[in-house]
Amino acid sequence: MKNFEHWFVCLDLSNMDDILIGYTHFLTSVIEPKTISFLHVVESGNVAKEMAELFPDIETDQDFEDVIRDELNKKVEEHFGENDIEIRLIIKEGRPTDQIIELMNTMDPDLLMMGKKTGYVGEGVIARRIVKYVPASILFVPENSRYAMNTILAPVDFSRQSANAVKLARNLVEPQNGTVQAQHIFKYPSHFFPYMPTEDDKDKIRGHIEEQKKEFIEEYDLPEDVTFTLTLHKEGRIGDEVYDEAVRNQADLIIVGSKSDKKITSILRDDFTDKMTYYSFGIPLLVVKNKEKHQKFLKTLFS
Repeated sequence: MKNFEHWFVCLDLSNMDDILIGYTHFLTSVIEPKTISFLHVVESGNVAKEMAELFPDIETDQDFEDVIRDELNKKVEEHFGENDIEIRLIIKEGRPTDQIIELMNTMDPDLLMMGKKTGYVGEGVIARRIVKYVPASILFVPENSRYAMNTILAPVDFSRQSANAVKLARNLVEPQNGTVQAQHIFKYPSHFFPYMPTEDDKDKIRGHIEEQKKEFIEEYDLPEDVTFTLTLHKEGRIGDEVYDEAVRNQADLIIVGSKSDKKITSILRDDFTDKMTYYSFGIPLLVVKNKEKHQKFLKTLFS
């Protein structure tokens, strides 16, 4: 796929590196990029001091970088020793989030891959900032990710961004003859609160959504084999609805389109992507972006 030619993979010298490098290698069997850049950021301050204590024989910053580079090269070469993909290893110093955002904007990759550690304090805040300020699509890989691409779940709000996510999902599962499950989450209009709508009102609302779904499929020429589920959200976190659907369908990946448009009955608002990055699905989550539009947005925001 021409839109995913350069990948950026973030490593941190933890056990997560093996998982992330392994999943990256698996993903190259589904999409073959031209270049993969592996990045490690040496944190300044207390973390750097702790690392220095582990390597007391190191005298200079360059020696320290060489040790890290050798360690990461060994891990990468286990999976990417012989292939046609250009492999790069980049080591920087500073705050990881700042360095990632800066490099993503200067090197202009198409896909950013990050490990997502369950229960890690601050993980959601970091992910949210990355999603907001990085123009590329972002793939969050949890610790128990499967090397499979048989079923993909795509939450949709009937927007162009959702359609792009569904089409990408279809392309990803096609080599395995897999399936795409599209999920539209809705709630009853607020003017019914605190009362429940009548059965007649419920039928009208669902009929309206069915009509929106039909128009969505026709407008964006979506594949006929994509299955749709309409989910009524009553209470709790919206992520629970997505998670339950993912588990029910044994999804290998969740794909969401960033910056969704609002629809009358949909609650997939502009902050939906933020909610998804906070949620611990235990399933890889791909946030699909229109890189060019996001770059223009960031340029306007910071100009």
